[in-house]
Amino acid sequence: MSVGKIPPHEAQELEACFRAHASYLFGRACMLTCGDQALAHDLVQAAFEAAAMTWQALEDRPDEQRRSWLHGTMTNIAVNGFRREAAFRARLPRIELLYRKVQVDPLEQAFSSIMLERCWQVIRSLPERQHAVAMLRWGLDMKQNEIAAVLNMAEKTVSVHLSRVRHKLLAQFGADYPFDGGSPEGASS
Repeated sequence: MSVGKIPPHEAQELEACFRAHASYLFGRACMLTCGDQALAHDLVQAAFEAAAMTWQALEDRPDEQRRSWLHGTMTNIAVNGFRREAAFRARLPRIELLYRKVQVDPLEQAFSSIMLERCWQVIRSLPERQHAVAMLRWGLDMKQNEIAAVLNMAEKTVSVHLSRVRHKLLAQFGADYPFDGGSPEGASS
């Protein structure tokens, strides 16, 4: 049997089951959804879709067992939906923070731009290997292992170069260091 097709005799049996139990399930679904009738209809529909997928296992059961199976299945579908919704609600503040437009202080923005430009001037004046490592890390946001692969050097060497560059920048700018929130170890892989 292909998905979406059920034999005519099973469709008739499923239709009779629907007529016998849909209103009972709808009442239970309304209780589960605190009166949300649209969601209750969706739950009843989902329970009968599940029944259609396993009808061969249900068709020989007595009517009361079918009703119990339908009710249990509908309840499980509702609980899974409520859990997904609760998990989404728990993540929503973090998601919202990612996309919230940040109010920028024009003075702070100007100062940051100036400091960032001064940092790039220092980076441009670095020895060739340190310059390359710094550009790949902060210019292209590459991780240490990626930089090591691109420059054909050991990850430890990349780490040493980054550390030396950070120390030079921190020595020159102190608390105004614009990368990684001022943390000298912030640019980890």
